[in-house]
Amino acid sequence: MDVVDTKKLETAIIYLQRITEGNNPVNNMPADEDSVINNPNVRRCMEFVKEVLEELKRNDGYIGRRPRTNRDDTKQNYPLDALEKFQYTGDKTITKLVEQLNDLTDMTVYKKITYQSITTWLKSNGYLEDGNIEGRISKCTTVTDKGHQIGIMSEIRTGIREGKYVYILYGKSAQEFIVSKLGEILVI
Repeated sequence: MDVVDTKKLETAIIYLQRITEGNNPVNNMPADEDSVINNPNVRRCMEFVKEVLEELKRNDGYIGRRPRTNRDDTKQNYPLDALEKFQYTGDKTITKLVEQLNDLTDMTVYKKITYQSITTWLKSNGYLEDGNIEGRISKCTTVTDKGHQIGIMSEIRTGIREGKYVYILYGKSAQEFIVSKLGEILVI
């Protein structure tokens, strides 16, 4: 059933309530002593069905936990005018930059900026690319010459678990460039 007819649902709940009280569901008169309605098993069963229908009504058609929804669906788009408060505070990784940008607004009201949206845009516009580095099996994100020109810096580091990786930092001009392009980036 896609949509529950609320009037029918309410009528069903009323009828079930009457049955659990030992009454005829149609006229609400007490049922005869030997009526099946007065059977304790039937009454308990009808009480259970009534509780299920009441939960269905309370939860807009869901029984038990409601399915998870994307909480950002109810939030407003990131307000670009909040970027006027942005101040460079030092070179940082993309995740730290995104945290700083998200701190400029109330994230209970507005959608968060994600580092994925920024890196996807930077890749699609030739500032970053998927590449390989010597000594690493899997692909990793690397900075292009175009990316270096806007202030994206990188160095190859060696980690304990992952071996070699590219450490990418965004300098002042790169951060200011990203902030100036967020209107385009957030459309992706």
